[in-house]
This record gives sequence, C-alpha cells and structure tokens, in this order.
Amino acid sequence: MARLRDRTDEIELIISGLTTLALFTLPGWLFEQVAGHFTHFSVSSVIGSTMMLVVLTGLCYGLGTCFLLHLLARAYWVGLIGLRTVFPGGINWDRTPGIGPVTRERYRGRLPDLQTAIERSDRLASSLFAVISVIALGIFWVGALVAVTATIGGLVGARFGATNLGLGIAFLALVVLAVGGPLLLWLLDAVLGTRWPGLQRAGWFRALLGGLARINGWLVPQRLILPVQLTLQSNTRPVLFILALMLSVISIVLIGQLSFARATQFTVSGEFRYLDDEHLDGVVFRSGYYEDMRDGRDRMRAWPSIPTFEQRGSKLRLFLPYQPLRDNLLLDRLCPGEDAGLGADCLKRMWSISLNGVPVDTTDFLPGERLDLNMRGLVGAVPLDEIMPGIQVLSIVWNPTAGEDEVAMDDRYSSAQLRYNIPFLFTPDFEREFKAPQAGRPSVSPAPE
Repeated sequence: MARLRDRTDEIELIISGLTTLALFTLPGWLFEQVAGHFTHFSVSSVIGSTMMLVVLTGLCYGLGTCFLLHLLARAYWVGLIGLRTVFPGGINWDRTPGIGPVTRERYRGRLPDLQTAIERSDRLASSLFAVISVIALGIFWVGALVAVTATIGGLVGARFGATNLGLGIAFLALVVLAVGGPLLLWLLDAVLGTRWPGLQRAGWFRALLGGLARINGWLVPQRLILPVQLTLQSNTRPVLFILALMLSVISIVLIGQLSFARATQFTVSGEFRYLDDEHLDGVVFRSGYYEDMRDGRDRMRAWPSIPTFEQRGSKLRLFLPYQPLRDNLLLDRLCPGEDAGLGADCLKRMWSISLNGVPVDTTDFLPGERLDLNMRGLVGAVPLDEIMPGIQVLSIVWNPTAGEDEVAMDDRYSSAQLRYNIPFLFTPDFEREFKAPQAGRPSVSPAPE
C-alpha cells in the first residue's frame, strides 16, 4: 500500500491537470448542444434538459475549481519534497537577515518544519481529491433525480394546463423527502433512540427506522458516497465537514443557475435599470429578429425573423418559425379533428402580420425548412412597393384571435397572445427600383472600355 500510495500522487496530478481543462470547457459545449435543438423539444425534453444543464454546468465549474485547488496543493507538495531533498536541514535560523530575535523566536514557534508541511499538504490534497468524488457522485445523482421528478411533474401539470404548478409541486415533494427523511431519521435514532434505549428494541421502532433508511437510500447512492463521506467526517471535524459539504452542494446549484441565466439572458446584472426588460416592450431592435445578427442565445428563441435590418429590394422575406412546445397547444384548438392535416394552412391561422398598420396577406406563404436555423415554419414575402424609404415596423401577432382578458392555455405562457414588432430600414436602390427607362429609348448598358 505504501508503494501504491507513492504512485497515486503522480496519477492525481495527471487527472487534475487534464480534468480541470475539460471541466471549464464542457459547459459551453453542453449549452451549444441544448441551444441547437431547443426549438425541437417537447415539454418533457425542455424540463429534463434544463434541469440537467443547470446541474451539470454547476458541477463542472464546482469540480473544476476543486481540481484546480487540488492541483495547486499537490504542486506545493511536490515543491516541498524537492526543497527537502536539496536542503534536508530545512530553515537555517542562524542565517536569516532582516529578522530580529523576537520575530525569529515567534516564527520558530509557529512555522512548521518541512516534514510537517509535506504531511499537511499531502493530507489536504488527498482529502480534497476524495471529496471531489463524493460531490460529483452526489450532485450527478441528485441532478438526475430532480430532472426525472420535474419531468413527471411537468407532464402531469401540462395535462391540466398548469405545467409550472406541476413542476413546483413535484420539486416541493422531492425537497420534503430529501430533507425531511434524514432529519426524521436523525431525530428518531440519534436523539430519541439514544435518550430512551428501550425504543431500540421495539419492533415497530426498528421497522420505522428501516423504512426511512430505505427511502434515504433511494434518494442518495449510499454505498458509493457514505464510505468516503464517513471516513473523512470521522477523521476530521464532523460538524465543519458536514457544513462544508452542504455549502459546496448549495454553491454548485447556485453556480449552475447563475451560469444558465448568463447563457440565456442578456445580463444577470441589475444595473440596467434605465433600459431593463420593461423598457424593451413595443418596437425594439433585437438581434433575434435578424438572421445575420443571431447569437447563440437567440437560437433558443423561436421568433419571427427577416434576413437583415437594412432592406433594399421590393420584397421582404419573412420566416415564421414553428415551435412544437409553443404552438401545438394552439394548433390543437385552431385545427381540431379533420383540420389537423391541413399543415401550412393551420400554421397560417396562428399568425397575423401588418406593415406599418396595414394588414399583410399570408395566403402565398409556403411551408419551409431552414437547416441553417434548424427550424421549420412558414416562408413568405412582404411587398415593399408602396412605402417610402426610412424606418418601417413589421408587426406580427401570435394567436391574434385571443382577447385581451383571455387566460393563457397553460401557465408556462406569460400571456395568451405574443407580439413581435420588427423594425427595419428601407433604403431602396432608386436606380434599379424606381427609375424606369424613358419611352421610346431602350435602356442599353454601356459597352466595356
């Protein structure tokens, strides 16, 4: 075991170095994969992928930080070993210029020798490496459990038009089991069982404790986590270890939520109070409306889009995306029964389009597949012949038949009707669009020189 222990230090350094780099780059790749297919997801897919993305992102950053600390501790340990090999006597207190006798005496009483420093750094690195495995297993298991529970709750809630309510109830039930089960087991066994030893021999009491233990075993993989956790806990300060472990788990969840918000929202800062989300209602320039400006965060927003902000031609190409998560509930109402097979005709009923307040006919809109956007929907042309150059506003309404006071079909919608106002600059090419050839004189292109 001693020879094996000496060899594991090198393996720890290799694992920490490679894993640290991988963990800090993995969240970006995970978000790219989810964002690229987000518009294809169903209710269960969105809930499960969001939960797992939050947990895995926090886990990657949390474990990456732990591995970085482990790498620094192990590198410090290696440096101390090399220093002791070169200078086996350690500090030569007779040759310490700049240090007075009182300070020298204080340092000699407080500073550890090289051997003690080596043992402490080795203990810290080994303990930290073991804690990393406990946190990784625990968070991954809890994340998977939360994703499954939330998915079931969301699906059940969606059947009654209350997806968010179903999520909340399922998550609350899981929290009650995860927190209440261990607390109740501790109260019955460690407190009441210790104070009244007669309870330990009662059959009903032992059956109750066995049932609680089985429930806790379903929530946490005890055979994988408890051997490491109890070994470290019993050989360190137990209370501080439990508090540090709980704080690390909470920190990982909070980091995951913050990272997810940063990857999906414009900012997580509260300093944009003079131009916050409330000020962006109405006619607003948003990058998601223009296909040449779309960002990774825009791929999760199935918004209507035009090619670019500046338009020069007489027709404006418009794409109306079809997102099953958002549209299927409305399409089931607009095209029930036999009308469900109409395809593009059903999609046209979802949208109402107007240009500067003038309605636009969607009869000629065609169904389309945009592999560049990884979406399907309706593609059409909006005529620009009869408008003057300048800033124009293309207004698009999702579910135009909904009344102002109508309740949304599901509580995952903020309202029963969605509005998109897309501003664009119309700068036509006058030479080509508005200057026709003079009568009797054909337009001839000049001959090349």
